[in-house]
Amino acid sequence: MRRMRDLIRIPVIDQNTEQRLGWVKDILFDEKNNTITGIIMEKDSFLKSQQEKIAREDIISFDKDSIAVEKLTEKNVGGIAWSEKIGAEVYSGEGEIKGTVVDIFVDNLVHNVLGYEISDGIFSDLVKGREAVLKENILAASQDVIVIEGGSTS
Repeated sequence: MRRMRDLIRIPVIDQNTEQRLGWVKDILFDEKNNTITGIIMEKDSFLKSQQEKIAREDIISFDKDSIAVEKLTEKNVGGIAWSEKIGAEVYSGEGEIKGTVVDIFVDNLVHNVLGYEISDGIFSDLVKGREAVLKENILAASQDVIVIEGGSTS
């Protein structure tokens, strides 16, 4: 299991030329299907910030230190961005606030979303630690609110 935040800011490498194309600015995922749809790459540029979406199918590997692509195809890549989900409020099915999303867990191959890491504030994080909510425990989700059944699992 990996955290999405660990993938942010790592280089994107063209496997054929071994040149750096840019770096990962954000990760896109389909919240309904819990799948990774692609990334937003910030291109290396001195003059102006340029971004490009890269479909998950075009990514060969998500290594610890880089992402490799073989070729970039013109595909419409949709989904919600990791950065847009951070800060979403998490509630129990009874309406009790459990905390906010601080990260998203994905499988090791970065194909599927496994769940969310939530925080109930810095003091609670220090005393109890952060909690993990697995996708099986999610009753409903929107961009800025998640409802979980009966609490969270650690």
